[in-house]
This record gives sequence, C-alpha cells and structure tokens, in this order.
Amino acid sequence: MNNMEHILQGWEDFARKIQPPHRSMDVHELRDHAREILEEVAMELANPDFARSRDASGNTPAEIHADTRAVSGFSVDQLLAEYRALRVSVLDLWSRREKTATWFEVEDMTRFNEAIDRALAESVSRYSEGQHQAQDVFLGIIGHDLRTPLSAISLGATYLMRSENSDSKLIQLGSRMFNSAERMQEIIDNLLDFVRSRSGLGIPVHRTEVDLAVIAEQIIEEFRVSNPGAVIHAVLEGDVRGRWDGARIGQIYQNLIGNAIQYGDGTTVTVSTLARDGEAVLIVHNGGTIIPQAVQPHIFDPLRRGPEHAGNRKNMGLGLYIVREIVIAHHGTIDVTSTEEEGTTFTVRLPRQAE
Repeated sequence: MNNMEHILQGWEDFARKIQPPHRSMDVHELRDHAREILEEVAMELANPDFARSRDASGNTPAEIHADTRAVSGFSVDQLLAEYRALRVSVLDLWSRREKTATWFEVEDMTRFNEAIDRALAESVSRYSEGQHQAQDVFLGIIGHDLRTPLSAISLGATYLMRSENSDSKLIQLGSRMFNSAERMQEIIDNLLDFVRSRSGLGIPVHRTEVDLAVIAEQIIEEFRVSNPGAVIHAVLEGDVRGRWDGARIGQIYQNLIGNAIQYGDGTTVTVSTLARDGEAVLIVHNGGTIIPQAVQPHIFDPLRRGPEHAGNRKNMGLGLYIVREIVIAHHGTIDVTSTEEEGTTFTVRLPRQAE
C-alpha cells in the first residue's frame, strides 16, 4: 500500500483526539495493530483467497486491537469511530486518484468495505465478549465475598431473636434483620446462578429421588408463616415422586409463589402439584394485576420487568429467568398466561426420568 504511512498517521491523529481524558498514549499505543489490520485488508483485495493471519492464541489483529482498546479505557463507540475514520480516510484518498470507471474499481471498493466491515465486526464482538466476561467476574466476586459478612449478620439476628436477655423490641429487630439477610442471600444466589447460566454451562442440577408434594408443602408453609395475610390454597393430585434436584425445585416454588403473592393484590394463590403422563406439572395461579401482552414474551428474560413493576426495588428481575434456567436444566418447559378473566398462571412441566 503506497499510502500506508499517510493512513496510519490519520489513524494516530484521530485516536489521539478520542483517547480517554486520563490517558496520554504514545505513538505505538495510538497505532495499535492498525498496520496489521490494513495489511490484511490489502491482502484480501489482492487475493480473495488470502489466509487470515492469527497469533499463537488464534486471535486476529482486529480482535487483539479490541482487547487493547478496552484495556486503555476506550468505549465501544470510540472503537467504532476509529473504523469509521479509517474508512473515510481511505475513501478520501481513493476519490482523489484518477479514475477509469472500470468495473474492477467498483469491485475493489465493494471488497474494501466488506473487509473493513469484517474487521469491525470482529473488534466489536471481541470487545462485547470481554465486557460481559468482566461483568460476570465482578458479579461472581461480589456474590462470593458477601457470603461471609452476611453469615455474621444472620448469626447476630438469630442471637437477638433467641436470647433470654432480649426484650420484645430486640426480638422484633432481630427478626427484621434475619428476614433482610435471607432476602440478601436470595439475591446473591440469583446473581451467582445468573453468572453460571451466562457462562454457557447452564444451571447445575443434582438429581436425587424427591417427592414434590413434600417440597411444595414445606415452601407453602414457609410463605404462610412469613405472609400471614396471604391466602394460599394447595392442590395435590397423584404420585409426584421422581428424580429431580430438590433444592432447585424449591427455588421454582419460591419464586413463583413469591411473585403470585406480591402481584396478586391479596387474591387467593393456588399452588397445584399434579401427576400427569410421564411428568409432574407445577401450576401457580393468582388474580390481581395481569402481565401485559407486550411483556409476556419477555417475562423470562434477565433483568427485565414489566413497566408497572419498574419502580419495584425488591427484586432485580432475575427470579423468573433463574426459574426458566432450572426448568431447562431438568429438560422441562414453563409457560405463562395472564388475562383479566382468568388471572395469571405459570405452568411448569417436568419429565420424571429425563437425564
């Protein structure tokens, strides 16, 4: 490329303008992998069958460039701007040269744009992947490091509730502390499950012989004690024993019943555990506020809540996502229906023997 240095200088000047305010990058940093990216583009123009270059770890120059820009504090918008400026610089040089209007000049421009788009896609994909990994590591560290101080708070709360020296106010304070610690533990567990599911490994399950009737009765009784004003009706039909992860199934009941109480506006919550052909069916139904039709397709997406719940700070929008991941890990299905006439119903189907 006869104009390599001119293009690289333009890349350097632009990168200097948009570099993070706290950085003062040298020429090597500003031009990071720009030459290698341009050389690949030139090779692709000269030979469509050109074999892409990769380092020892299998990374392309565009991917390495994204990694170094992320470390330097560049945003994804700044990364995109670099490629946009590079494209403009090259097209400007091309516009100044004498043209013959032949078909291969148009083809060269098309292939040039395709090569730049390919490098851009690689950079953005790598940048986004790195950001997601960093977020997951951060969430994992938070979840892990919060467990120890949270355990201390729970022990202190238990002592206040059970101590012979505590008066009614201290017992009440201990009870509130213990309930808050339990809620914090649930949030931490959801965060860690969220990180695990995003790693691509899914929610881990450990199957043993369990009786869903026992699990349902235990969870329902806990909700009756902690929500004395709630009316929870339990329905049990048939033999609902099978090989499932009992603790994870408990999470399904907890999340679905908790949502039904929270959004049921004081209506009766019906929890059904039914034996059907080769599967167990868990159904949680409530009246009250319905889930809008526009929200229902996204109700199981992470960090998503309906607009009427957006101001609710009691949850992070992970509960139903975790429920779906647990159901999928058991090779089951989960569905929701919500109408003014019928109320809201979550239906979980779990195969008995799926491995």
